[in-house]
Amino acid sequence: MAFRSVAHSQPTGGYACGAPGPETSRPSSLKTSRDERVVNNVGSKEKPGAEHLALHTRESQALLDRLEKHADEYPRLDELQHWQRARLQETYADLKRQSRFELACVFFLEELYGGRDMRARDAQLDRARPVMSRMLPDHLLHAVGEAMRLQWMSMELDARLSQEIEGELDQAEYARAYRRLELWDARKEQIRLIGDLGHLLQRTVARPLIRRLVRWMHAPAVAAGFGKLQEFLDEGLEAFGVMGADAEHFVGTIVDRETRALEQIREGSDRPFEEWIGDGPEG
Repeated sequence: MAFRSVAHSQPTGGYACGAPGPETSRPSSLKTSRDERVVNNVGSKEKPGAEHLALHTRESQALLDRLEKHADEYPRLDELQHWQRARLQETYADLKRQSRFELACVFFLEELYGGRDMRARDAQLDRARPVMSRMLPDHLLHAVGEAMRLQWMSMELDARLSQEIEGELDQAEYARAYRRLELWDARKEQIRLIGDLGHLLQRTVARPLIRRLVRWMHAPAVAAGFGKLQEFLDEGLEAFGVMGADAEHFVGTIVDRETRALEQIREGSDRPFEEWIGDGPEG
């Protein structure tokens, strides 16, 4: 599935995206110099999960800044992200119609893929990290870090894919643009991360103490100015709590459909999503 990406300062793109794999390099405008990256300092007392969260939150912030600075290089990014959101909504409409999966669809398709007020939420994450490191278990910090990683991976591939679009954007042109881009390993890595993150959240909500702790933090977090961050945590854990054991089916469906669509694109199909959305997406 593809999550929203973010172009400029607006909510954006998604699961149908990915990040450049190790065999690829970023375009000059998207490169991050080594000294710009957040690295784990030797002897750091921060939890590994907190360090992981810091790295990927700042990667996300840096990418948003670069996309805004070089917006003229991505004139079709907004259009692509609108198309992606419509495609995702239609591809997983059957899941969203089921009450047990409705919240999870909103969280995965609308929040993680760019999400509401993403820039503000990322800024809150960066400021709240020291408190989160003291209050939350390391595995939950790692899970939030993986969500941030998925977010910036999706944004980056959206940006690169948008530069390959040559004609009217529909399923056929989307597939052709993907074949021109040839970031197959990057897309596979993104799909793998979707599955891993889903399973990590499923294991997290199986621990009742964690959900109670996050609920207890709600009022203090809002009072401290971390309301958007708290909503993100609440919604993610609530979505997986509602699904319970059915989370396996939800995550597996996303991974399966996105993998099959990618394989069809690579094999030359110009209608990789036909099985789920016909000639769509509409609108």
